[in-house]
Amino acid sequence: MLTPDNGGDGKARRLMHRRSIECNGFLRDDGLWEVEARLLDSKTFSQRDQFRGVIEPGEPVHAIRLRLAVDDQLTIREAETTMQATPFPTCIEVEGILQRLVGERIGKGWRELVRRKIGRLETCTHLSELLGPAVTTLFQTMSYGRTPEGRSSMDGHQAQNKRPFFIDGCHSWRTDGPIVAELFPQFATKPNAED
Repeated sequence: MLTPDNGGDGKARRLMHRRSIECNGFLRDDGLWEVEARLLDSKTFSQRDQFRGVIEPGEPVHAIRLRLAVDDQLTIREAETTMQATPFPTCIEVEGILQRLVGERIGKGWRELVRRKIGRLETCTHLSELLGPAVTTLFQTMSYGRTPEGRSSMDGHQAQNKRPFFIDGCHSWRTDGPIVAELFPQFATKPNAED
C-alpha cells in the first residue's frame, strides 16, 4: 500500500524496510566505560525465508547486539556479540569474533586495526558497521568525565597540554578553523591563503 509522503515532494511511497541502530553508553561501578549497540532490521510485509520459515511484518531479520567495555585510555577490556536474529544459521558463528579486539586501543588507526584483526569473511557486515556508531558513542559517553553534572565537555581537554583526539577529525575541529582557534589556540594553524 502506498501512502502519501509527509515530507519532501509529496509523492506516494511504501515503507519496505526499517533499520534502527541504538547505542547506549554507561559508566560502570568498576570504573570501566561501556557501550551497548543494537541493530534491528525488519520488513513491513511477511516474507518466506529459506532457513527461518515465515518472517512476519516487524519481526527482526537482523537483531545484532555488541558490547564493548574500555578503560580511561580506551583500551578494550571486554567485547561480546549476540546475534539474536539472523537470516542464515551460519551468522551466529561470528559471535566470538570481537574477542580479538580485547587489549587493543581505540584511537588513531582504529578502522585499519579492526580490518587487520578481523577479516572481511570472518565477520558479519552489519556487525562491522555497528562498530562505528558504538565507538563514537563511547567518545560521547566519556566526554564529560566521571562527574559530568554542570561541566562542559571541553573542561577535561582544555586543562591538558595534550592535543585532544578529535582535533582534525572533522570540518568543525580542523586546526585551521575558528573552533580550534577559539577553544584550543595552542593547536590552531593558520588557514591556507587562497590563490
